[in-house]
Amino acid sequence: MTKQRITIRSIARRLGLSPATVSTALTGRRNGIFVSPETRDKVRQVAQSMGYPLDRLRRRPPTLQRIALLCPPRTDFISAAVPELCQLLTQQDFRVIIRTDADRRHACRVARELHRRYEIDGAIFLGSRSDPDEVPGDLPSVVLGDVPDGMAAWRVSVDNEGGGQLAGEHLWSLGHRRIGMVLWEGNRLPAEKRLRGLRSLWERQDLRIPDTAVFRIGADSEEEVFEKLAAGFRGKGIRRRLPLTALFCYNDRLAGMAIKALRRLDLRVPGDISIVGFDDAVYTELLDPPLTTVRQPLVQLVSLATQLLQERLANPQAPPRSLSLAGRLVVRQSTAPPPPARS
Repeated sequence: MTKQRITIRSIARRLGLSPATVSTALTGRRNGIFVSPETRDKVRQVAQSMGYPLDRLRRRPPTLQRIALLCPPRTDFISAAVPELCQLLTQQDFRVIIRTDADRRHACRVARELHRRYEIDGAIFLGSRSDPDEVPGDLPSVVLGDVPDGMAAWRVSVDNEGGGQLAGEHLWSLGHRRIGMVLWEGNRLPAEKRLRGLRSLWERQDLRIPDTAVFRIGADSEEEVFEKLAAGFRGKGIRRRLPLTALFCYNDRLAGMAIKALRRLDLRVPGDISIVGFDDAVYTELLDPPLTTVRQPLVQLVSLATQLLQERLANPQAPPRSLSLAGRLVVRQSTAPPPPARS
């Protein structure tokens, strides 16, 4: 009896998959179909058990799906996230293209054009997006960062408001009642959410954090941080009218600048002013003093971002998913109870 020839169609019937999916799984060639690593392995196992000549495929170089990482410059979290993403995506048989662009709308246009020219299959946008024009709806993509409530985008981020609450709860537990925030306006969406979380605890106690205690920084500049804090603490007599004992900073970079600025103002950290940062960057333990901060769950965020991207590639018409993960307070030596006369 003649032995039946094993084909891609017969493997597809056995697995209940389309021939195109089986072909993609076996050859690795890009044809607009996403196949997860689990499905690919299952297809190859069944093909081998049925006697399909897999050795022929080894002579065909696979064409891997290509993913663009679009990053704004100079942020500690993104600098840490990019190598984690590259490693994870490479392990999952993606090719990674990295583009740096400070203009989020321009980055969106670049990604859309790369996709139109079939140079990428999907994208991960690192950093928060505040406008629909900053995320291309026609490109399989995920935002690793915050987006406004109600915005239709696939995204995963830390719970920024919850992180602000963590910082506030820690300072409150130490006895601080008069606190402020150093806020970076270059990333206003997560900054305002962190401020909202901080203020929420005070509001529950029928207290408030006034706008005069929020130091808004427009540039990534140590001198601007010093000038804003100097104007607040010296120029307007804030120590007489609003004797702050603690500052929550938008991120660890600003916290480091604030520590240096306060030292120039002859204020000790944490003896006169306690400082809390956000991110838990690699250098936080090297600051003087080591920084208390809210840690972003980097590994978990990166893993979820790649999972969401795979879902988008597999089902481009699926409704958007939005996930957030809680941060974790890491207590070091930059926070302490306030001086007795200024609590």
